[in-house]
Amino acid sequence: MGVRRRGREYALQMLYAMDLTGYQPDQVFAGFYAIQDLNRDAFYYARRLVDGVHGQLDEIDGVLAKYAEHWKIHRMAAVDRNLLRLGLYELMFVKEVPFPIVINEALEIVKEFSDQEGTQFLNGILDAARKEFRPEETGPRAKKKASVVEPTEES
Repeated sequence: MGVRRRGREYALQMLYAMDLTGYQPDQVFAGFYAIQDLNRDAFYYARRLVDGVHGQLDEIDGVLAKYAEHWKIHRMAAVDRNLLRLGLYELMFVKEVPFPIVINEALEIVKEFSDQEGTQFLNGILDAARKEFRPEETGPRAKKKASVVEPTEES
């Protein structure tokens, strides 16, 4: 498993802990760092993600509420809610990570920590948000289509 994937898993666990306890990031970082046999690089990536989600939580939750039609944020499963926050943060603010990776990683992690409903729920919300926050990016299929050269009358 790669450093970023492990970092996302750590970040989910930290966000979950913060959500349920009301602790601040530094409290969760200290506790997490002390008790886990951590990949240090992944831990530092997780810190970046958690600090980002925490700093932009109101904006992220506003987007989450917009796309989670008929769902109140506080009524979502805590794992799903925090993985959505993490995925939305990456879509909105971590532009160096292509959106297919953000969505795929969220879906792989939710399979590990949640259930089948969580997978469909996350996919729908993250894809809808991707269209708003990354409209200029295209997925792998679109790139292949764009690179196909159509014959012209001159060829």
